[in-house]
Amino acid sequence: MVVVRLVYGTWLLFQPAEMLVEHFSLGVSWTGTEGWRGAVRFACGISFWWSTLFWIVIAGILWLGCAIFRGIDRQGTPFLPCHVRAVRGIGLLVMALGLLRGSLPELLYTVCGFALERQETLLRGGVRIVMEAGGGSLINWNYLLLGGVVLCLSYAFAYGAHLQQEADETL
Repeated sequence: MVVVRLVYGTWLLFQPAEMLVEHFSLGVSWTGTEGWRGAVRFACGISFWWSTLFWIVIAGILWLGCAIFRGIDRQGTPFLPCHVRAVRGIGLLVMALGLLRGSLPELLYTVCGFALERQETLLRGGVRIVMEAGGGSLINWNYLLLGGVVLCLSYAFAYGAHLQQEADETL
């Protein structure tokens, strides 16, 4: 999946701006400035690669979840140190989603020369690019809270792993 996204994203870099406007269903209007094509390519590039990063994190969460269930199937218990690390990794990745699903791309647009108008329209040199907007906060607090709960769950798993080790040593 990642390789396909990399090839597709690289292919998009060399496409004409008119095709990108149609492909991403962007509402674009320009006032005859020369740099509108570069602005469209830049905005589409940030959107595409940001969503690719989001899907890489999702794939990591799914990979760790599969590793946990595979380990439970092989070992017969969920309370192992490798499972504790996997649950902790899932919690950290879910917290990373809080950054990826927030309004950080809008901040990147602003830093790179776009001006935000009503958090849905990007302006640069007379070019308006209408895109999907975030919730207004740099961090999506729902994902951050969920990641914190999963991290707390990893500490419960660590205690369970400790108890499992003591029970195994007792026998």
